[in-house]
Amino acid sequence: MYPTSTVAIFGAGAVGLLAAYSALLRGAAEVYVVDMIEERLEKAGEIGAVPINFLEGDPVEQILEARRRNPSLSGSLGPGDEQMMGVMCGIDCVGFQAKDREDPSREHPSQVIEDLCRLVNPTGTLGIAGVYVGRDPEAAERLGKRGHLDVPWATLFRKGIRVGFGRTDDERYTVHLRNMIVSGRAKPSFVVSHRISFEEVEEAYKKFDERKDGYIKVVLQADSS
Repeated sequence: MYPTSTVAIFGAGAVGLLAAYSALLRGAAEVYVVDMIEERLEKAGEIGAVPINFLEGDPVEQILEARRRNPSLSGSLGPGDEQMMGVMCGIDCVGFQAKDREDPSREHPSQVIEDLCRLVNPTGTLGIAGVYVGRDPEAAERLGKRGHLDVPWATLFRKGIRVGFGRTDDERYTVHLRNMIVSGRAKPSFVVSHRISFEEVEEAYKKFDERKDGYIKVVLQADSS
């Protein structure tokens, strides 16, 4: 990603929100964050991203429509530019537990990747930060049980999209990020939604797993006594 990039991030948990925050710190012009939990989307809006609730419709079409409504953008389009109305960078911060947009009570492991393949512009990039496991016996799809996904490779090939996977190189960035925090340039603590005692851990885990009461990132506070 580079300054003035357009970015779409699917998943507004702690990882997704920090990805959006990082994109804004790096100078992204537009950052869209997709989720269905209102408290998470509110956090995204607070840091300057555009929240997109996929319960309100196809998130790809919502983002495309938001960009079309921008008179500065739509007024500068030339012949053939319509194909570049998506974003230049897409990030999957959901992983194999992605929800089915038509029925959010069900999992659809390839849903986010399918949507991002549609949304990312030709020559753009797709980052996979969400976790994908080798096996998922409870997967809704046959391929998912074996850790496989039905990915639209032809779309990625046709658009020339670069794809990156996996964890970050922690040692490479730790000092740099620490210095940004110490200097006040970055304030990632905004993702902390709750500070709790050890006695509250069991209930907190339950609420976090059920996405209730705005649980996003929890800090355990040891008893000072």
